[in-house]
Amino acid sequence: MLHRENQTKQYHTSSAADLLKEVMDYYDITQADLAERIGVSQKNISDILNRKRYLTEVLVIRIEKVMGISSKLLLSLDSNYKLQLAEQDSNTTTET
Repeated sequence: MLHRENQTKQYHTSSAADLLKEVMDYYDITQADLAERIGVSQKNISDILNRKRYLTEVLVIRIEKVMGISSKLLLSLDSNYKLQLAEQDSNTTTET
């Protein structure tokens, strides 16, 4: 039987954008450089880094080939981040 008062472990909740920013900063890669290397516009990269847009399966595969960051990790980070946002939104909605 499940007990609702039991708390589940809180996992890392940063998005793929945070990891991308960190790696880009470490290797001094600009948004324009990354965009050119993976075949998208600089605006697309900017939107991803500012969480206005999320990574697609195709983009994470391109990023993995160019930067060596696991595509599964990137998708997982974004999925967990979006789930956390939905949970926060759900809690806010039920509190009002």
